[in-house]
Amino acid sequence: MAASDQDMASGLWSGADGSDADARPQLGPRQRWARRKAILQQAAVLLLVATLAVLLVRNTVANLQARGLASGFDFLWQEAGFKMAFSLIAVEPTSTYGRVFLAGLLNSLLVAAISIVATTILGFIIGLARDSPSTPVRLVARGYVEVVRNLPLLLHLLLWQTVILRSLPTVREAIGFGDVAFLSNRGLYLPAPVAGGAAAILTAAVMAGVAAIVVGCVVRRRARARGETPPRFGLALVAGGLVANAAAISTLDWQIPMLAGFDYRGGLKLMPEFVSLVAALIIYNAAFIAEIVRAGVQSVGRGQKEAALALGLSPKLILRLVIVPQALRVMIPPLANQYTHLIKASALATVVGFPDLVNVFLGTSLNQTGRAVEIVLITAFVYLTLSASVALATSAYARRVKLVER
Repeated sequence: MAASDQDMASGLWSGADGSDADARPQLGPRQRWARRKAILQQAAVLLLVATLAVLLVRNTVANLQARGLASGFDFLWQEAGFKMAFSLIAVEPTSTYGRVFLAGLLNSLLVAAISIVATTILGFIIGLARDSPSTPVRLVARGYVEVVRNLPLLLHLLLWQTVILRSLPTVREAIGFGDVAFLSNRGLYLPAPVAGGAAAILTAAVMAGVAAIVVGCVVRRRARARGETPPRFGLALVAGGLVANAAAISTLDWQIPMLAGFDYRGGLKLMPEFVSLVAALIIYNAAFIAEIVRAGVQSVGRGQKEAALALGLSPKLILRLVIVPQALRVMIPPLANQYTHLIKASALATVVGFPDLVNVFLGTSLNQTGRAVEIVLITAFVYLTLSASVALATSAYARRVKLVER
């Protein structure tokens, strides 16, 4: 009888082939029905979405055909017929709409990149000042945050464009900075490097120097993480990269802006629309990042600081080695949201007249070609890609710095 009970028990826990069945638990009738019901509901939702998408596309195509409007993406290879006031690549009236799209995209990326870096630096400074032991510093930082973040971004843009920049002196009375840079109501004039025929060699030298610096820093950081002494060749790579970059930059010829007639010639000109857009984005978003930094710093337990003080660390080392690394784990998700908001808010460039992607592609190009559906889809895909890239990058960094739990 005991042997029979043992056989029955073994039959409950083993499959027909003798393998253990606990790896795949058996579901009851009610559980199986709930699972099938969930699958059917998901399939119904997907079918509904697909049906709506098909109907939308068919309706759009029918309306375009009824109005005699062309469709397709062949317009990207047509001649645009206009010139951009500011672009990182040359855009002439004979350039195609595809090149206009690329130029507008590069302008938007330039604005977003500069704004994100400067906003992060300014936001960190103000956020740390919000938690400063000095009362005047803390009050000034709080006043900045409360005033700036409670004003609309559009008001910041108009304030910079119509009040601050327009109050600057004229070109003939421009403010000089060492006779190499000049600031007027027409923009900021800066020296520009001229590489000449050695542009490819200089670019390769700079890229090689940057690669050497990155590799050297990674090698030294990994050695410190293992508790080992950083190898000397890591420091040699960093030093070699810095020397290579310095040598490459020193061989450049710099073109200094010179006053000729009613404007400066030569060099690099940052148009007022660009300056007002970047300044407004930096100042506005820095207030929100400051609050994110303050919340992250205050999330670190007081015992961490007291323990670091007991070890004899200075306040600067405590902030850099103890507080900020732990606060970053809390700050990363809201920082990602703020960076995404900044990228999307850069589309307000069309308000001040800066030729970004929305202005020259979603605006001028759409009005000339009439390809509304195609241009809107391309523009939407660009902003979706940029936002998704920020989310993926911050998520990867968050996984890297998160605490390892047992």
